[in-house]
Amino acid sequence: MGQKPGKPDEDLSKIVRGGEFKRILETTTDGVVTLDKLGRYTYANAAAERILGVSRELILQRTFDQAEWKFSTLKGDPLPSEEIPFKRVLQETKSVYGMKLVIERPDGERIVTSTNAAPLFDADGHFDGIVGVITDFSEQQELQEHNLAFHHTVAHDLRGPLTVIQGHAELLKEAFRQGDVKGSVVLNVEEILDGAGKMNAMIEDLLETSRIEGGQVSLRQEPIELENFVWSFLQNSQKAITLNRLATRIPQGLPAVSADPARLERILLNLVSNALKFSPAESKVIIEARKMGSEIAISVIDQGKGIAPEDCSRLFKRFFQVKGLQASSGVGLGLYICRLLVEGHGGHIWVESKLGEGSIFNFTLPIAAEDHLLSLNR
Repeated sequence: MGQKPGKPDEDLSKIVRGGEFKRILETTTDGVVTLDKLGRYTYANAAAERILGVSRELILQRTFDQAEWKFSTLKGDPLPSEEIPFKRVLQETKSVYGMKLVIERPDGERIVTSTNAAPLFDADGHFDGIVGVITDFSEQQELQEHNLAFHHTVAHDLRGPLTVIQGHAELLKEAFRQGDVKGSVVLNVEEILDGAGKMNAMIEDLLETSRIEGGQVSLRQEPIELENFVWSFLQNSQKAITLNRLATRIPQGLPAVSADPARLERILLNLVSNALKFSPAESKVIIEARKMGSEIAISVIDQGKGIAPEDCSRLFKRFFQVKGLQASSGVGLGLYICRLLVEGHGGHIWVESKLGEGSIFNFTLPIAAEDHLLSLNR
């Protein structure tokens, strides 16, 4: 019979002492540690010494919550004891994967890490300790911060002169109208305003991406009745979208969703604008909603050219644009922002599409909790 998952035939300490495996652990660039059932360190490799900034001898004299190093969040706040990966494994006997945290070493240096922790079981399947893998993520984090700072700086530097261009163009356009000036002069001013508007939209996308990725956007979720919300959204968006091309299929009695109203508007506006832009001028775009388990699924359905399968999987990545779509005038952040906002609500987003048959963009939102619904109906 095969070996059962999670039930090794040999004790971990015997495996670690094995020559070949020990050489692998000692040369890997990731810190590897093991802890017993009481949270005491029982093994640490050379990389763990380097990352934690403490000698192996001292590490093996410590427990996860009584050590020279400290755990903190990426923002620098102390990490609550119950959130420490090793504590979570001890309490729940479940694995923790890819947790981003900062290790503050005794010398004061802060190391950004990605930490995995998993329970170990003995031959009888009883919980026997923890294995942790700590990856130094400092360089990647610094690069990401520089990238965010670059976006933020570029967006702000562009916004100043763009505001001047828009303001003066508006003044010129109004002066021409009052003077009854017609023809190419007015057309030129309108082109300036149109171009400035597109630039402003790109800048807003860059700023929004920087804010979300930098953790500067906090969602204010509240119960939302979709039928009324979508109707209000369409009325308020008449300047940006063509109402006579839109239809809704939202059943009465649909449970309220828990969402941030402003962010939900942004998601819908991005998806609806894209659907209108990339489908025939005479075709309809449908906004549909339905209950799906403990969530509400919202769909935006178009009758456009469709999207190739290889592009569907990359559609929600940053800066990705489908080749050959001439109507695109952004920087490829609209759908990426939608994904970040949807995931921030605890939902997920995906697309169903076939070439020549149009596309369906779907996203889910959690159903509002009962106590929130009671306050909504008071």
